[in-house]
Amino acid sequence: MKLTKETASDLDLLIKELIADNSKVASIEDMKSVLFPDKPEAYLMALFHYLRAHSPSLFFPEPEPSPELFWASDYLPAFYYEGAFTAIFESQEKERLETEAKKKLELEKLKFDVKNTKRIYKTYWWTFVFALIGFVYVLIRLGTWLLEERTIE
Repeated sequence: MKLTKETASDLDLLIKELIADNSKVASIEDMKSVLFPDKPEAYLMALFHYLRAHSPSLFFPEPEPSPELFWASDYLPAFYYEGAFTAIFESQEKERLETEAKKKLELEKLKFDVKNTKRIYKTYWWTFVFALIGFVYVLIRLGTWLLEERTIE
């Protein structure tokens, strides 16, 4: 599941409920009845698996957390007060925006590079033509000078 703003806020709400003193959430059914009555069960299952897959573990490993029964670990309150999934989402969003800005700048740089290359290519041919004209001129002048030298002798 991709972490979106809505998913991050739902996960944070679930974490807040899990760390509450009188938490009524310990299964997918509890999540549906207490927190998310309008969300589909598949979405709630995805939220559970997202929390379960997070490292470090947010659930107690014994017994193995399952959709039927899970408990918050000791790390979960600290994780929540560090910003939880909203902070992770904002960090990912910031990185995505930076990457997008870098790609935009790279495309702009590429456009300038192409324009510069075309200009250099056109300038190269002009330079080549002028050098060729200069070479022909020098050959003609050298030839006339040599002919003048022979005629003088």
